[in-house]
Amino acid sequence: MPHPLPARPARCCAAPALTLLLTLARRGAPHAGAGHGSVFDYTILQACSACGGGVVEHHSHDCWDVADHASWDMYWWWRITADDMTLVHELAAACPVLPAGTGCTCAVHQGLGEGTPPGIAAPVETQSEPAPVPRARVRLTDGVARWAEEAPGRDR
Repeated sequence: MPHPLPARPARCCAAPALTLLLTLARRGAPHAGAGHGSVFDYTILQACSACGGGVVEHHSHDCWDVADHASWDMYWWWRITADDMTLVHELAAACPVLPAGTGCTCAVHQGLGEGTPPGIAAPVETQSEPAPVPRARVRLTDGVARWAEEAPGRDR
């Protein structure tokens, strides 16, 4: 069942309606939460009901340097076209643990959970900041979803 997410700047279309589809990776516990050491990272894939596309969000939190709060949080995003999200939805339908997925070995978590998409942009410090959002492609390779390079000269 999709989980509504708070409003954020447009990452995939002019009026996104994002819901959590997949948690691809998660490490540590949120800041100030039970079990937090100094690191909390996650990568999630969100589906947009407005455009049919999707957004990958990667967050990295590391509060080891108590004097420099500005360096604690970094966010990156990638957008996925509606065509590529069709494949993601097909594969996600077979996942037994949606949306959690960490540690899952289904075809979508196995491939997309191994890393972030290529074409990383400069990070920003909060979820509410505008940021570059390069396009991520998804391809099926040997039955497993994989991040794919964008073809040269294509819209990013």
